Amino acid sequence: MPTTLRESYVRFLDEVAYLNQLRPSSLRAYRYELAAAAQDRGFQISLDALTLTDLERWITRGQAASSTMGRRAATLSRFFDWAVRHDLCERNPLLGRWRGRVRRRLPRPIAHPDERDAIDTAIAKTPQPYRLIFTILRETGMRVGEVLNLRVGEVVLATGREGLRVREPKNGMERMVVLGTTATPRTIRGLRAHLKQMGRPQAHEVLFRSNRGTVVSYDAVHYQWGKVCVIAGLVDEDGQPQYTLHQLRHTRGSELLAQGQPVAIVQRVLGHRDIRSTLLYAELNEDQVRAALEQPTF
Repeated sequence: MPTTLRESYVRFLDEVAYLNQLRPSSLRAYRYELAAAAQDRGFQISLDALTLTDLERWITRGQAASSTMGRRAATLSRFFDWAVRHDLCERNPLLGRWRGRVRRRLPRPIAHPDERDAIDTAIAKTPQPYRLIFTILRETGMRVGEVLNLRVGEVVLATGREGLRVREPKNGMERMVVLGTTATPRTIRGLRAHLKQMGRPQAHEVLFRSNRGTVVSYDAVHYQWGKVCVIAGLVDEDGQPQYTLHQLRHTRGSELLAQGQPVAIVQRVLGHRDIRSTLLYAELNEDQVRAALEQPTF
């Protein structure tokens, strides 16, 4: 009997989690991508019937960054390699896929001040713990996975030394996200209140749990983000958010450069391994370039 992705992806996740000992963030990314694909009408056919064209449609959907498309392709390719080994299909449709040259795309911040204000107002109306999660993302520019992976012991709130230790970053480089009463005031206040409400938590405990006591998932965060965008009035004709959660990171990076912060500082804040990623944010400051060029010369 033909096997579909929906019928097999959970077994794949169970096996790779056990045999490969994936990082929690990697496993969550796999689960999010495969669960979403399993719900798509285009995947409601047998694995052998899926073609490279079908998978390319899924990989390149939306206004995805090259890194996102790369993650989607890697997830599906690994799944199909597993499916072939378990005789669930005869081939991996992504074998020999031409990736082409990876194009660095400009960040896409929330550019208009009124829209940023609307997002900030909507975040303030969001129930906990999502309000604090979104506040951290907004003020620090951290990645979603980095925030969801935080443990209690990785939160430092000693006066003058406030910060968040990121132990499972995307690029493999541990770092301390610096917090401050001027740069991240709502984050500091929110973390103090959150830890106080937790009582006497152990250092190894996950920082953010849902009201049901479960670890906050990607799906839950993205669902709540959709509500934020509805409150802010930033949805398209189909009711879908005009901005993604990752664009909060883009927004913070562009704000820091607009404030005149050195590129090296912004690189440190965002945790970029390659400064070329940070320099892409500098490309956005057209107003600054225009103002400098229009200054009178003597």
